[in-house]
Amino acid sequence: MLTLLASPLGRAGALLVGVLALSGGIYLKGRMEGRAACLAEGERDVLDTIYRADDARADADRRNDDAGRLRDDDTFRRD
Repeated sequence: MLTLLASPLGRAGALLVGVLALSGGIYLKGRMEGRAACLAEGERDVLDTIYRADDARADADRRNDDAGRLRDDDTFRRD
């Protein structure tokens, strides 16, 4: 094994294997970080949608609780 690494061809092969292992590690690290970022963005989008829906419901409840407001016209009713 040591004689293989002592030859120029063996050193070049070992260097190639090291470069491939390093580039594979960098690729996998980027892939894992990208996946985590996508999941975090999806969770933020879901929470934002929930908060906006809650705010819209609260606004509608406040508007409907006002006793002095005029009711919306019924567009299907013809008087």
